[in-house]
Amino acid sequence: MQVGGATGSIGDPSGRSSERNALDPEKLESNVCSIRNQVNALLSNVERYLQRRKSDSSNSEGTAAKLQIEVINNADWYEGVSLLQFLGSVGRFVRVGDMLARDSVASRLGLRNSGGNEPASSSPPGMSFTEFSYQLLQAYDFSVLHGGPHQCTLQLGGSDQLGNIMAGVDLIMRKNVSLRENGKVPEEEIKPAYGITVPLLTTASGAKFGKSAGNAIWLDAASLSDLDFYQYFWRSADADVEKYLKSLTLMPLEDIASVLQRHAQDPSQRVAQTVLAEEVLELVRGPEAVVRAKKASEVLFTKDLTALDPDEVRDAFSGDARLVQVQSSDFDGKTIIDLCGISGATSSRSEARRMIQQGGLYLNGKQIKDPGHTLTKGDLLQDRFCMLKVGKAGHRVIFVNY
Repeated sequence: MQVGGATGSIGDPSGRSSERNALDPEKLESNVCSIRNQVNALLSNVERYLQRRKSDSSNSEGTAAKLQIEVINNADWYEGVSLLQFLGSVGRFVRVGDMLARDSVASRLGLRNSGGNEPASSSPPGMSFTEFSYQLLQAYDFSVLHGGPHQCTLQLGGSDQLGNIMAGVDLIMRKNVSLRENGKVPEEEIKPAYGITVPLLTTASGAKFGKSAGNAIWLDAASLSDLDFYQYFWRSADADVEKYLKSLTLMPLEDIASVLQRHAQDPSQRVAQTVLAEEVLELVRGPEAVVRAKKASEVLFTKDLTALDPDEVRDAFSGDARLVQVQSSDFDGKTIIDLCGISGATSSRSEARRMIQQGGLYLNGKQIKDPGHTLTKGDLLQDRFCMLKVGKAGHRVIFVNY
């Protein structure tokens, strides 16, 4: 797997109507490290997932195969390459007409800022030479990986990457023709190059996943909690859930069919969504994350709060912004309005008052009607924590240290 430590400073124009913001070297290096760590963690979790599925299957033999993916940074081969060298080894094999025909370029040329889903750019209309050249860089990446020790003959990407992938295939083919015609490489030693694209995953409404669409699903728990990750897929529409099960999990098709059949018997139970959320979360973050997310869901939506175990609650929300620790001095004698501010449940005291007036503020499942409600230890569950709910989804799990 290749990460763009070099090309990330430019940004792929595919699927965009405005130029990306340039990233500084420090941010690029941070992104590369994060991606490398996420890929390694993902592979480790997938191995555990496959191993468990092997052990759960009564007719399976052996163990799951060891997954190995090398993560490489294209900054390694761009370092020290001059413009003249790049033009000599890449530019002379590329035709401008082909570059202009790529969708990522053709859709941008002559474009005026007439409104759209993306914010207005300070760049001139159309496309900068920097972005126009991006396909040459991705083509060169494929060419480098195709030769040398990597011997990569296949590039895989989303359907929006077709133009960039074909640029790489064309570059390799033209280089091969040149080598063959000049007699530098025997015909039998020339290796082909291929590209495969897969459809972009979208919702039933056609919306793509991503930051610009406002529905990014972060792999890193620091950016999206286990509970929110779980709840995102649990809330999937019935129209989407079959596609997600087939695209995002490693479940056998016959198992998916069985899940969908059970789901159809009573869609209100969200059987398919529950399986989807558990499967995807386990693949991405491991089985421990599934336990935490399900326990956190139970905590937030249970009716019998008195039966909750404080230690289990704390573990379930470990690393989640909903978990708040306060000292007794910030609880005893304070008002419910104070607690909303201290815990970050509301952005202001006036918002807290408004929520009380509208009947949308609850403490331990009980509606608070008095904005002057004074807190005491009697408001704590098991003498250790309380549950604050603001509106439909604004939860805080507050532990008080005495």
